[in-house]
Amino acid sequence: MMEYVQRELPYARSFVLRSVYGVLRQEGITFGEEEPGRVIAEWREDGTDVSLSITAEEKAFGTELTISLRRPCDGMSKQKVARSMQDMLTILVYPCF
Repeated sequence: MMEYVQRELPYARSFVLRSVYGVLRQEGITFGEEEPGRVIAEWREDGTDVSLSITAEEKAFGTELTISLRRPCDGMSKQKVARSMQDMLTILVYPCF
């Protein structure tokens, strides 16, 4: 099963994080910062609790945004979990472009 998805963005880490926070607020997703540059997002989808770690790491080219599964999503198929992570990545990256 895919446990993380990544995207390289040609933007400063601070810009990417502001975008991430804004999208999570707009989507009504509960989130908090675990450490600088690492956001924990939690919500309920189809009766299942979903918990993801969203990390923005500064690289030479810009920022690498990674979304990782924090715990198994009991009750969701592997395909649904992978699609949810990919959907979240798309939602978070869209405002950056």
